[in-house]
Amino acid sequence: MLIELIKSFSIDFCAVFNDNVTDIVFMLPYSPFENYPKNCARIDAFYIASNTLYNKVKEIKQVLIDNGYTIIDRHLQLKKAAQVGGLGSILNNQLLVNKKYGSRTTLQSISVASKYEYFADGKVDKVCDSCHKCDIVCPTNALCKGEFKRENCLRHKQDFCENYFDDKVGRTLGCEECQNICPYNSNILKVQMPKEVADIFDYSNIFNMLLGGRKALKPLADLIGSNMARPTFLFNLVVNSLIASKNFDYTEQIKLFQSHQSESIRRKANFYLNVVNK
Repeated sequence: MLIELIKSFSIDFCAVFNDNVTDIVFMLPYSPFENYPKNCARIDAFYIASNTLYNKVKEIKQVLIDNGYTIIDRHLQLKKAAQVGGLGSILNNQLLVNKKYGSRTTLQSISVASKYEYFADGKVDKVCDSCHKCDIVCPTNALCKGEFKRENCLRHKQDFCENYFDDKVGRTLGCEECQNICPYNSNILKVQMPKEVADIFDYSNIFNMLLGGRKALKPLADLIGSNMARPTFLFNLVVNSLIASKNFDYTEQIKLFQSHQSESIRRKANFYLNVVNK
């Protein structure tokens, strides 16, 4: 049976039947990083966990196919589906909070034909209306009295604003301010970034991988996914992070990108050098 098969993978999940299809949402908790090493790009642990779960769900999907289940390809609002299935509760800051893992989780899903149901027990009683701590600490005023303004969110700006940087957070990828202050995360243990991960995220190593092209970026892609490890996207994020933290130790390395084949990368390299020379 489907539910027993999925349980064998030892991953938190729920299964909700809707529109003649069963949506299975998987949840993987993670421990956030703290005390990033010097000259290490500050990338939230979420992205490593997200890629780990993505690959695990690909494996589960293939097992289901091999066992005769029909996979349905459809878009799913993961947090809403997870809340319906009992994996957690959506807070005013749009984070899904689980009573065991707080908001330190990542989600993936598979949809299959036929009816199966399995409800989790991870919902919490919301205290947002009497808290508002995340409203206060948000560095970009994306949160205010239960309203979330996505276009103001730092993570959204990292994706869509080429020359955006923020010295209040200074992260290469991610933000976490609302998660750090959230009372549901008060008991979630933070950990030191593992050395083997820190070595990959060292700025000099990232620049060397970028100069080597997509194949050279494989160690990084294996950690955070090939979509996040796109050369133009990653170079933009790293340079923004250096500017935000006023780190100008990589001028000579960035000069090497002035002749890069990508116009976007060349433009960003010149942008950084102009900031340095001001």
